[in-house]
Amino acid sequence: MDEEVMEFGIAHSRKYSRDHLWYQEKDDRLVIGLSDYLAADIGEILRVILPHAETEVDEEQNLFSVWTAEEKLTFPSPFAGQIAEVNGEVEINPELVNDSPYDLGWIIILDPHDVDMENLLEPDEYVDFLAED
Repeated sequence: MDEEVMEFGIAHSRKYSRDHLWYQEKDDRLVIGLSDYLAADIGEILRVILPHAETEVDEEQNLFSVWTAEEKLTFPSPFAGQIAEVNGEVEINPELVNDSPYDLGWIIILDPHDVDMENLLEPDEYVDFLAED
């Protein structure tokens, strides 16, 4: 029985959500992007739709969307806050999210009003979560 093998990387300096986003704390802000697992799983990202910088977002409000040939995925914000920066480069070159998810393909920098990182997974917990899936 052949099982499909999918290769992906995990960045250890980040935390992960169960909806496959990564979060990296930098100067009281959160840099957010798609995990390499999700980028590999959904295939080529054709379009990234970003909010405007300085937009206020509530917890669970849509943060950004990505389009593939098959579907549109929308990601809710885990925290209330203000969009500090968006990576306009991924709007122009959405393949950066697939090619460099932990570096050039970051999506948003959020200035959260209140951060509770307890709901996010450590890299090893994220790998365990993926193994259960």
